[in-house]
Amino acid sequence: MENALETILNTSIKKLDMCINEGCINNSSVYQTEDNKLLFVKDNSKPGSDKMFHGELEGLKAICSTNTISAPYPIATGCTNSGQHFIVMDYWKMSSLNTKCSSELGSQLAEMHMFNLKDGQPCIKKFGFHVETCCGFLPQNNTWTDDWITFYTENRLNYQIQLLQSKSGNSLKKKKIIENYWPQLKHKIPKFFEGIEVKPSLLHGDLWPGNTAQSNSKPVIFDPATFYGHHEYDIASISLFGGISKDFFEAYFKKIPKSNGFENRKNHFGGSYVDLTIDTFESLLDFKI
Repeated sequence: MENALETILNTSIKKLDMCINEGCINNSSVYQTEDNKLLFVKDNSKPGSDKMFHGELEGLKAICSTNTISAPYPIATGCTNSGQHFIVMDYWKMSSLNTKCSSELGSQLAEMHMFNLKDGQPCIKKFGFHVETCCGFLPQNNTWTDDWITFYTENRLNYQIQLLQSKSGNSLKKKKIIENYWPQLKHKIPKFFEGIEVKPSLLHGDLWPGNTAQSNSKPVIFDPATFYGHHEYDIASISLFGGISKDFFEAYFKKIPKSNGFENRKNHFGGSYVDLTIDTFESLLDFKI
């Protein structure tokens, strides 16, 4: 790893013996360059790791380019001779969000979501992203699409159903979702967005409390699965597991107020939570629009 990093970074480095929080997907290490700069390196040898890290690099670059919210700046991706793929970024010492930073996170996230809509700003008019990104290790279909309902239905939900279909286990539950619930709900999705105009916002794409922190008294987001989509997608995602204070939401909605039907659209479902998926499908199908 050291040889590969020195080649790609064109500097000598040494690995530091630092205690860092390991993720459940990648290995993580901290290195120091000859000019004492600290680097954070994630590596993985599983097939698809190169695409995962390339997507993360492009996502972090896009987030950093808005100058609205802090994220570790990505430096490079590469691969060792033994097939270990890696991504290099700035190392930031992080801690859990306090109340002040939680509020600032909500405000700054709203600014990031509005960035693409600013006057005078080169505007992305489609939904998607220029590279594949991954939610965890799960690849996302970011093919550019003209409208949000089509992108969300086909590139997110139907894509998840296809992945669920390809996996073993939970056969009776899977059959209920795939053959009964999903065909019904798919045709109902446009009704949840009636009366609102959805424009593409740059999203984190995998926003949950575990991908937020503070560093140097500023909120930080990391491990993105970036794409351009409906701003509510990030809010629904971060609401799923709890753990984010009301200060975050108050600050966010102060800048981007809730639109009609928000609470009903906030439901989040995916193939990795089969029981939750079934409960949510039933709730959505019973909902009177």
